[in-house]
Amino acid sequence: MDTAIKERWFDLSLPEQMVNIGNEVKRAVRFDKDSRKKRVFIDKALKYIDLTIDDPKNITVIPEIKMGRVILEDYLGDHELDYTKEQIRDYYMDFVYLLKG
Repeated sequence: MDTAIKERWFDLSLPEQMVNIGNEVKRAVRFDKDSRKKRVFIDKALKYIDLTIDDPKNITVIPEIKMGRVILEDYLGDHELDYTKEQIRDYYMDFVYLLKG
């Protein structure tokens, strides 16, 4: 991963990181019927999640962030977990309220 990208990502607060992840999830949900576009957006969200996991300031929330990763992977795959695309999208978009509050 490009060091400059990682540094810029680490400069963001956790809510800002989560909103950026959520924006990609929102796009994936919008293109749910187009598997190619959906994959592009989820892959970008997963890369952002990996950066968020690597960010030292997020050490206390890594288990929750990793669970989010598992849920997104399931959304791309077999849908064995009982989460709707709307629930997944709404989880990430709730972080917008932290930024506005």
